[in-house]
Amino acid sequence: WKAATDTVEANGWTALLIAAQNGHADVVRLLLEWKASIDTVEADGFTSLMIAAQNGHADVVGLLLEWKARVDVSSAKGFTPLLLAAQNGHRDVVRLLLEWKAAINTVEANGFTSLMLAAQNGHADVVRLLLEWKARIHAASAKGSTALMLAASNGHRDVVRLLLEWKAATDTVETNGWTALMFAAQNGHADVVRLLLEWKAAIDTVEAYGWTALMLAVRNGHTDVVRLLLENKAAVNVKTPNGPTALLLAALFGRLNSVELLVDRGALVDLADSDGFTPLMAAAQKGHLEVLRLLLEHDATVDAKSQAGDTALHDAARTGQIDVIRLLLEHGADVNVGGNNNCSPLLIAAGFGNVEIIELLLGQEASIDAQDNDGDTALHEAVYKGQFAAARTLMEHGADVNVANAIEWTPLMAAAQRGHVDIATLLVEKDAAVDVRENAGRTALSLAAEDGHVQIAQLLVDHSATVNVLDTESRTPLMRAAYRGHEEVVRLLLESNADVEATDGSGRSASMIARFNNRSNIVDIITAHEIEHPSANVDGTDSSGVARSPSKRSAVKQDWFLPSREIRKDKEPFSFGSFGKVYRGWWLSSRVVIKCVAVETESQRHAFQREARIWQKARHPNIVPFFGACDDSTPYSFVCEEATNGNLMNYLFREQKQGRSLVWRKLMEAALGLHFLHERHIVHSDLKCNQILVSKDGVAMLTDFGLSFNSEESSGEEEVVGAIRWKAPECIRKSKPSKPNFQSDVYSFGMCVVEAVTGAVPWGPLPDPVVKFHVTREKFLVRPPAFKSDAQWEFVRAMCAFDPSERLELVDAISQVRKFAEDEAVEERVRAFSGEAKLESEAVEGTE
Repeated sequence: WKAATDTVEANGWTALLIAAQNGHADVVRLLLEWKASIDTVEADGFTSLMIAAQNGHADVVGLLLEWKARVDVSSAKGFTPLLLAAQNGHRDVVRLLLEWKAAINTVEANGFTSLMLAAQNGHADVVRLLLEWKARIHAASAKGSTALMLAASNGHRDVVRLLLEWKAATDTVETNGWTALMFAAQNGHADVVRLLLEWKAAIDTVEAYGWTALMLAVRNGHTDVVRLLLENKAAVNVKTPNGPTALLLAALFGRLNSVELLVDRGALVDLADSDGFTPLMAAAQKGHLEVLRLLLEHDATVDAKSQAGDTALHDAARTGQIDVIRLLLEHGADVNVGGNNNCSPLLIAAGFGNVEIIELLLGQEASIDAQDNDGDTALHEAVYKGQFAAARTLMEHGADVNVANAIEWTPLMAAAQRGHVDIATLLVEKDAAVDVRENAGRTALSLAAEDGHVQIAQLLVDHSATVNVLDTESRTPLMRAAYRGHEEVVRLLLESNADVEATDGSGRSASMIARFNNRSNIVDIITAHEIEHPSANVDGTDSSGVARSPSKRSAVKQDWFLPSREIRKDKEPFSFGSFGKVYRGWWLSSRVVIKCVAVETESQRHAFQREARIWQKARHPNIVPFFGACDDSTPYSFVCEEATNGNLMNYLFREQKQGRSLVWRKLMEAALGLHFLHERHIVHSDLKCNQILVSKDGVAMLTDFGLSFNSEESSGEEEVVGAIRWKAPECIRKSKPSKPNFQSDVYSFGMCVVEAVTGAVPWGPLPDPVVKFHVTREKFLVRPPAFKSDAQWEFVRAMCAFDPSERLELVDAISQVRKFAEDEAVEERVRAFSGEAKLESEAVEGTE
């Protein structure tokens, strides 16, 4: 029958373990008499003695000890019966175990002793008993915490008093330099703080990052603790290595009562951090109006400048704090003060489109045409950001529509280049000059043509813009449009009598430029126009002077072409995949990356050339710089700059290990690269985080355009889907899948957000067929725990809406990412203030 007594159920529990858990001493005795195995363990490594001790069943514990249960047996996490009894406050069990010689200073996996667990959980009677049995009062955990620190951190005043009476050291520090007083102050335990101070705890000790108990109390809004510390003469003007004082922290977090207490105790109202950031600036930036008012009443310098040159007024303009701005102006703030890059508050408000603030500043005699160091005015800033209401307000107040910046750009040029039709219309209605040239000789029409903004080009032509104007490269708007492949702009210019025979400084006409860049559609449009409008050319040549023959066309080398003699790759590749191999190497005398691809079919050759064409025109800070491609030897190769920080996921992981969170700022950079592509009618079509690389300077850049195509052209005959789990449902459905487009890129970017935030690929370990099954049936992935913010998760859902028409537009997505990135930067500033020193989490995982 012995076997029956030791029968094990699914979780490893025997009859003896169950009886011990429930405190059935008679059953335990009976089972032991029937030879039940006394030291059998359940799934977590707990014996009957440990379970009885944890649950406070002293009679069962005594019985098991009499039957020779091992008194110091431990679980996988190092818990012994004594540790469990002490943690749960079972004094009688603790006494019994000690009488049976349990080791009193044994530690569990985190280095906690029985005394520390009892102190942490406020079991004063158990603490007293352990001290009477000579428990080590100064024992420290793996992170340096003592029983006194744990009791103080959790506000157990009686335990703190008891430990102090037993001579616990008040000023011992843990690994980050925190004392018991700091833990109590951080968590607002005023009675414990008072007690520690009565026992002469050092009040101005600084932890590893320069924080004092006063700073910790201020940050967390514990006014009673702040008052108590100040009454005990805590130093008010101590600065951390990063520079913030207690007053600056109080202002930043809006702790009005603490600010009042601090200034009354002599806190210096203008004492700044290492960036020159003052308490007044912090209050202004965060919109803490009453804090700001109090600081001003105590003579804070209203126009003090940070290291970057900004004042509190700039910070308030940047964050849209109109009441703060009004109060600052009432106290004499200089409305025209130049800040970072000599920007005035008006320029900042214009860039953020805050009409109410613009009108307030102008009403206080802000200089409407003041220029920053780049020569930009408030109107320029409004135009750059597409802020129509702000631009209209400025023009209504008399802003000069023709003022040029340092590179001779007028607001109209900026509107033309950015594609802001409504602003451009307003500018020409306000008599903006249409034919003014910037320093490269381009007019607003040249810029609109180059970037494919046909409505603006039409607007300018209708307002008598010169169609055949030449820039410093002797290129006309038609040539610019032809180079970029903007068909509608080319048609418009041709209809407006653009000169098809004009040639640039290299002797190339618009048609020849289009041919060199493989813009066959543009060549056809110009040729058709020449047929309809015959020119003097009657010798069988087009306006470029090149005969219209297939053999001649095939001999022309593309703009992206690099001869193989100029390229040398290293011996061994550093990466490879189904596409081919990637080498480091040399292009002429420059160190580069060389991506070699196998091209065996005509469709593969077309795909290679398409990727080269797309990459060639994708010149942007957030796209990996492309130097050219070689197709005169096998394998074919692309040559680009090396992104020495690797792909985005690896970069974020490394930065996170260094204590930095850059997720949203890097996503912002990637989004700007994607927006650049879309503005040039390019669909990326294969966006995921390993296609986002990071430069040596930490800039995120898009790469890999193998599946990309120009939305105005064919994407090619090949049906390559790409990575399923990043793909929009309409592109991977079985019936009539959609061609990738701008909306599907937005969906893919949403999946990149999931990947960057979680540190794992979307959908985790699910196989691709299962992911496809879910997505095509409109079942979205479950919200990952890494998304702490509801707003960020709703943002992902909006980008990944199953109906493409309901998805966020990319420009709107960028606005939200910019906000998250700004919040992330602010949080980093706060972490820098605190030195990322967090309250030590010493709570022991519960036992099941």
